Amino acid sequence: MKTDSTTSKTQHQLSIFVAILALAFVLRGPLTGVGPLLQNIQVQLQINSTLAGLLTTVPLLAFGLFSIFIPRMAVRLGAEQMVFFSLWVLALGLVLRCGGGVFLLLAGTALLSCSIAVGNVLIPSMVKQYFPLKMGLITALYALVMNTGGAIGSALSVPLAHGNLWGWRGALMAWMLPALVAMVIWWLPFKTANAIPRTAVRSRPVAVHLWRNPLAWQVTLFMGFQSFLFYSAISWLPQIVAKAGVSATEAGSWLGLMQLVMMPTNLLISIYAARLKQQHWMAVMCGIALILSVLMLMLPWRGGYFPAVLLLGLGISGAFCLSMMFFSLRSESVTEGVLLSGMAQTCGYLFASVGPVLMGALHDMMHSWFPALWLMLLAALVITVSGWKAGQDRKLSDFQK
Repeated sequence: MKTDSTTSKTQHQLSIFVAILALAFVLRGPLTGVGPLLQNIQVQLQINSTLAGLLTTVPLLAFGLFSIFIPRMAVRLGAEQMVFFSLWVLALGLVLRCGGGVFLLLAGTALLSCSIAVGNVLIPSMVKQYFPLKMGLITALYALVMNTGGAIGSALSVPLAHGNLWGWRGALMAWMLPALVAMVIWWLPFKTANAIPRTAVRSRPVAVHLWRNPLAWQVTLFMGFQSFLFYSAISWLPQIVAKAGVSATEAGSWLGLMQLVMMPTNLLISIYAARLKQQHWMAVMCGIALILSVLMLMLPWRGGYFPAVLLLGLGISGAFCLSMMFFSLRSESVTEGVLLSGMAQTCGYLFASVGPVLMGALHDMMHSWFPALWLMLLAALVITVSGWKAGQDRKLSDFQK
């Protein structure tokens, strides 16, 4: 009987592992594919840069405004159930986004972004719950697959748009297939979770007041400003380097390569960071890479743009992996980790939502990308300072009075 129980638990863990990777693949691609197509979308729908920036800002606002409700909903519904139903919402959002004019484009983007927010918040806590002894490895694989999806979205969006009758709409609708595959794979965890008690997210009461906790805010700033840089880059980097004569196809390939270089960084940082008591030096090195990258983009030297893009990918991927791990490493329980993840992603994505639209507005006003690059430099400095503090060996409860 005990052997049957152990076998059933192992099978459930395996199904969760495969399902997490399937979900990870669709958490970035539907969004990263928009940046290289922005000019096509602007021309066809006749919108300016500020409104086009909303295509990247709406997901961040959705992440920020919806993430705060996800931990409480997970208590009522269960994490597996929430993820399964969120994939249905993702599919609906993909259809709406490509269904008509500007309103449906923004509405569909908001809907699919709420779906992606569920995975953003719940997956780190599910990794801690089901794989407590392998958090570094599972986080590394999760981030690796997620960035692979993001890289495919950036690199293939322009060729797909040119290679089908529906243009940019056809390129963005291509994500329907992996979304449906992920939905099928999540059926087993969803079915199993309905047959067992949902105790994980309710296991321990939380005495930590996150909104008054300095460490929680340090993790939030670190996570938020790496998102600021990531989403600003995928929105406007193609147009920033286009000023130096880089074509849209080449710029899209650069974005794809930026996310491809994230892969070895994801593996190394996630696995190595889990073995350390403190990760502050790793966080600072990510910040330094980002500072150097933005400074190189500021220089009027086309030859420095490509290495700058690679450095940007290394810094963002390292900061992202550390952010995901901080939710677990700085918390005492799964419940605390879910709540920290919800807070950090709520506030962090609201910070990040300012980036793309503000960069677009600055460009429209100043007719230059230089002021926008100063914003990116400021974000890199915040990442460096907050990462130094968030990476130290402390728990949220250490700051409770």
